[in-house]
Amino acid sequence: MQGENFTIEIEPIGKRIELDEPKNGLQVIIDAGVGIKTVCGGKGTCGKCRIAILDNAAAAPNAQELKTLTREEIIRGVRLACQQTFDSDTSIYIPASSLTEEQKLQVSGDEGQLQVNPVFKKYFVKIKPPSLSDMQADFSRIKDSVMDANRDDIDADIRSIDNRVLKYMPDILRKNSWSATITVRNGEIIMAEGADTSGEAYGIAIDLGTTKIAFLLVNLLTGETIAKKGVMNPQISFGEDVMSRINFAMQSQENGQKINAVVIEQINKTIEELAAEINIKVEQIIEMTIVGNTAMHHLLLGLPVRQLGLSPFVALTDIPHNIKAWEVGIKITQGGYVYLLPAIAGFVGSDHMAMILASGIDDMEGNYLGIDIGTNTEIVLKSDNGLESVSTASGPAFEGAHIKFGMRAAPGAIERVTIDPGSCKPRIQTIGDKKPVGICGSGILDAIAELLKAGIISNRGRFIADSGCLCLDDKGKQQYLLEPCGQEEKNCKKEDIKLQAQKDSKDVGLLTCMEGRISINQNDIVEIQLAKSAIRTGIDVLLESAGISFEEIDRIIIAGAFGSYIDPKNVVNIGMFPNVSLKKISQVGNAAAVGAKMVLISSVLRKKAEDIAERSKYLELTVFPTFADYFARNTLFPEPSDII
Repeated sequence: MQGENFTIEIEPIGKRIELDEPKNGLQVIIDAGVGIKTVCGGKGTCGKCRIAILDNAAAAPNAQELKTLTREEIIRGVRLACQQTFDSDTSIYIPASSLTEEQKLQVSGDEGQLQVNPVFKKYFVKIKPPSLSDMQADFSRIKDSVMDANRDDIDADIRSIDNRVLKYMPDILRKNSWSATITVRNGEIIMAEGADTSGEAYGIAIDLGTTKIAFLLVNLLTGETIAKKGVMNPQISFGEDVMSRINFAMQSQENGQKINAVVIEQINKTIEELAAEINIKVEQIIEMTIVGNTAMHHLLLGLPVRQLGLSPFVALTDIPHNIKAWEVGIKITQGGYVYLLPAIAGFVGSDHMAMILASGIDDMEGNYLGIDIGTNTEIVLKSDNGLESVSTASGPAFEGAHIKFGMRAAPGAIERVTIDPGSCKPRIQTIGDKKPVGICGSGILDAIAELLKAGIISNRGRFIADSGCLCLDDKGKQQYLLEPCGQEEKNCKKEDIKLQAQKDSKDVGLLTCMEGRISINQNDIVEIQLAKSAIRTGIDVLLESAGISFEEIDRIIIAGAFGSYIDPKNVVNIGMFPNVSLKKISQVGNAAAVGAKMVLISSVLRKKAEDIAERSKYLELTVFPTFADYFARNTLFPEPSDII
């Protein structure tokens, strides 16, 4: 296939590599700057470089792979990268166990003083043993003992016991001299322990994002976060965005089961890791809360998603759910529950409600905007009209997808960019100060803002050829090099850039770009124009609905992992937000995870979140007559005079 280009998509890094000839899989991954484990030097004997070939495109395993991989792995499309030859369009998924370095993930956000009102009670009781003259059943004996010792506690009114707890409870009682700690939730015994563990209680709060999953292991009695972890959502192997995953799940019941199974497996794996980190057993985890967008919610529960993929895109359910963990395959204490906040609409989920709760927008006086930026960006406006929300399809560009050299926030990704307009020289900062291998969302946003400020692109997003800062790729397309002289050469000047390129006789004044150097091209700029226009249009529609102007907004709260790393000044400079004093902008981190934690530790806040959901109004953007006009206008960048 010499000379015929094909693409290798590397997930979950979100990197795309173009090849024009067959190449060894391990070498392609290493050349892409992705840290993949390899101990045996590509001989296939160590088995460290496991990858999954997606789209059922895996070739038959060779002899070395048959020796190293299990039968189940081979059926699932797992292969050794070093034993693969990439010679056509291929999508691969590299599991965390094969990566040498983890992606930069935002797990938690700003927390205020959180109130603790547990949804359970733990009682340590000493129970009178049965005898021939006292043959009361074990359950009734426990029930009476708890109630006798806690007569003033209305929560001690025990009415039932989880069947799985009932099966192991006799051993607990008889092996511990009829002493036990009983955990009661809403009148039901959900756990029995032999020792006095009334001062210990653990729970898990999860923000189930489209791209990332954030886990918080929490002390349910104090509200303290004991351990936390962020991982990639493995469902990304079935599609980068919500709609692609919905479409995959719609194709067959088997597909729906696949996309459900991978996320349940990841949740259980991470829970085990967090429990081991603080030296407890997963069986000691009493309660779990999960927030996420409506599609993630439905896929987690194994619910049909066809109605989410077809107009008018309605949710199957918009009520809160209390579900036994074992019913959805999650491994915590056998009688434990998973609580899910209600979704609002097809594209406004419980993560949005959690963000509103955590940011306190609902309690604020005045006009407030809350924006959770991601693949889908949810925006809420608090005004005299109450709470009104929209969902905007900002797309995966902010995750580095659909950008030529785009990648997610992993080591080596360019995350900060400034440009000297006099010399055209870019200054870049990479995650982990590693050699640049691509550019992530915050970096691409910075780069676009700096290109505008330096006069290298116009407010229509077009390159200005006579800026003297551009070069041509091998197809004759203009681009701007982000690493023209290499990171090591600190004194690179405009003249040096030209010395590194060869004169192109087809285009006077433009040079041929150095092959393989990270750059911004015209398509990259268009992707950011579309993404930022979607968000700005959502803001404009909300303001129109409320009958207020942007000048009347008292504060803008930016939430989400991507929102934590962006430069607010550049958000304004590219026109994602109208021109506003930066003092009005607050970044609160992963507010959805904080909201999940709040409803984990407090029954009062759980009811408050449900009330917020009931009062929230969803606006469908496309039914507004002004939507198309807003969107077209908002693709433009600000004029140079408006850039701060």
